[in-house]
Amino acid sequence: MPRRRLLYIVLVLVLLAAAAWFVLPRVLYGPKLEVERLAARPLTLTVVASGRVAGASESALGATLTARVRATPVEEGARVAAGTLLLSLESDEVAAQLAQAGAAAEEAAATLAEANRQYARQQGLFAQGFISGAALDAEDKKVRLARARVDAANGSVAAARARLSQLSVRAPHDGVLLAREVEVGDLVTAGKPVLSFAAGAGREIRLDVDERYLARLAPGQRARVAADARPDAPFDARLVKIAPRVDAERGTVEVTLAPDAPPAFLAHNMTVSAEMVAARKASALTVPAGALRDGAGGRQALRLAGGRVEAVPVRIGVEADGRVEVLSGLAAGDLLVLPGQDAVPGMRARAKAER
Repeated sequence: MPRRRLLYIVLVLVLLAAAAWFVLPRVLYGPKLEVERLAARPLTLTVVASGRVAGASESALGATLTARVRATPVEEGARVAAGTLLLSLESDEVAAQLAQAGAAAEEAAATLAEANRQYARQQGLFAQGFISGAALDAEDKKVRLARARVDAANGSVAAARARLSQLSVRAPHDGVLLAREVEVGDLVTAGKPVLSFAAGAGREIRLDVDERYLARLAPGQRARVAADARPDAPFDARLVKIAPRVDAERGTVEVTLAPDAPPAFLAHNMTVSAEMVAARKASALTVPAGALRDGAGGRQALRLAGGRVEAVPVRIGVEADGRVEVLSGLAAGDLLVLPGQDAVPGMRARAKAER
């Protein structure tokens, strides 16, 4: 046999052997698939939402009389005690009315005192028989009229004092002046709020949570909060309130958190993000969410067992961090076929790598 032909035959045999080496196992045993060997692990179910810092009890303050602003003695953000003057309105006219009413009250009081003296003197004369009963009654009428005038004058004084007090807006509680919408010289309309006030020293975190997660939340759950302005300083909080209604336009529900120890940098309306712990399980079997698919009768997963791929019906629980809890259908140690591969139930296959 010529040498060239011999080399050709050897080359063909090598190629056939190589083809058999790569192709035959795939034909006999199927392709290699990436799999994950399932194992129980701790599972923490969380709900993440964003919101803002708010006062524990906020109120809008204004004046009950229309007048111009005379003074704004407290700056925005200042912490004040109950009764502190927050806004002073021009009061010259009302002060003059009070002075006038006070003078009228003093005059009425003097008239009453004189009427009482005259009545006492007339009583002595009546007892001695120098005047008639009609004359004594006339003096008594003067006393009663003077007393009525005193009461009316005192009422005018009280009314003027009340109007004067209405020209001063004071802190209803210990707290913080959050915002002021007017400056000196501005006209304040009666009944229009011009100050925003937060009572107390407390701070709340108010979050807008998607209504889909409402069933997972309950008062008392723990949360980790971070301000957008200080992501390096997260702090702990507790869920204290879930609003009784859902915002129909946004599909959200307001959830309130109470910080365990509010940091000093926490400011009103500061944007924050919070991760609330809805549930913890010491041991749970989970699979990647993408590894599940819809099948006859419910959700299915692909499992590699005995050299073949098989579809396994599964019952699932909660989902967290891209993984889904499997309550039944799979067990620890099973080889789960990972998504993104050409795998169909019944095909032969081998494990390529375990994650």
